[in-house]
Amino acid sequence: MTKSLLPSGCYDLLPPYAKQESELSYNLLCVFESFGYEQVSPPLLEYSESLLSGRGNALSSQIFRVMDQSAHKVMGIRSDITLQISRIAMTRLSHEPRPLRLCYNGLILRMQGENLRKDRQLHQAGIELIGASSAEADAEVILVAAEALKKVGITQISIDLNLPSIVSALLATEKFEEEQLQTLLNAISHKDISTIRNMSFSYHDTLIGLLKHAGAAETVLPAIERLDLPESARRSCSELRQVVEIIRKRNNSDLAITIDATENRGIGYHSGVSFSIFAEGVAYEIGRGGRYKITCENSKQDCEATGFTLYVETLLDILSKPSHSKRVLVSGGIGDNSAEKLISDGFTIIYALSEYGVCETEAKRLGCAYVYKDKKIIEVAV
Repeated sequence: MTKSLLPSGCYDLLPPYAKQESELSYNLLCVFESFGYEQVSPPLLEYSESLLSGRGNALSSQIFRVMDQSAHKVMGIRSDITLQISRIAMTRLSHEPRPLRLCYNGLILRMQGENLRKDRQLHQAGIELIGASSAEADAEVILVAAEALKKVGITQISIDLNLPSIVSALLATEKFEEEQLQTLLNAISHKDISTIRNMSFSYHDTLIGLLKHAGAAETVLPAIERLDLPESARRSCSELRQVVEIIRKRNNSDLAITIDATENRGIGYHSGVSFSIFAEGVAYEIGRGGRYKITCENSKQDCEATGFTLYVETLLDILSKPSHSKRVLVSGGIGDNSAEKLISDGFTIIYALSEYGVCETEAKRLGCAYVYKDKKIIEVAV
């Protein structure tokens, strides 16, 4: 048989990792639900006009498109679940009281991977808190993320807080040529202070100060608050301080919190406090989240929301490799009626097939540490 090839960035998940992924997703959802977040499951395919409405346009370059031959409309394969949750909240669940707490778990597909993470097939699990616009709501989703990770065995995490809208606030009154603006934005993205020094605009020194001040929240916050900031940016910094204080009030002294105000690792729709989640030993994020606005055709329904997404396949790389279950080869085959008791005793049963035999060699080949024969469990010699 010719070796089958998968598209770049896509993968098969094999035993025992497929089971570990299912269990991990289940455990994350259990934590989300314990904090009042109810599960929804949107479709893998939607009409592209729906996926790209509002802030979804930021994802346009990441969406695979296919034609619906029956409706003669273009459909898109989702590249993110957050905006689907927004659609559900503002349509099917528009009658539900706010704030609305929803959680989800599912696969997405993107046109391109990222710099350090080349996967295009990603498994997302997360929550959305819709209809709340306070620092308290921002802090809630961060704390739920930390609790979920702790429950699945990932405790050494760091939350990097960002203000993706602060650059826009600093440049709001400037009139750059398109090429000049792009040069500046690229310099900010790469923290290229030398390029910015050679440019002239009102909040030049403030922007350089923001780029220089990145690190532990308790050190960075006072430093950026001393900078010359426009009123909108100062309000954002005030909200950022409130988020940090609420998290610390919960006695999360073991949770590392850093601030990099100008960093924008998100996918284009965050408008308030955002954050990336890092774990010890992993070079890239294990999750992202933040505040965003939901815009509707009827502007009276517009609202704010916040939430996060965890990348399940990245979490799998951190967790301990799954151990094999207690497998026992049942010599009597499918005709043996002892299965129920063996399973209740914690065994995984493998029925022996006559064409392969029932000897210990066969048990070893199938990864069985035991053989069940004549109503007895016999340990296989190593």
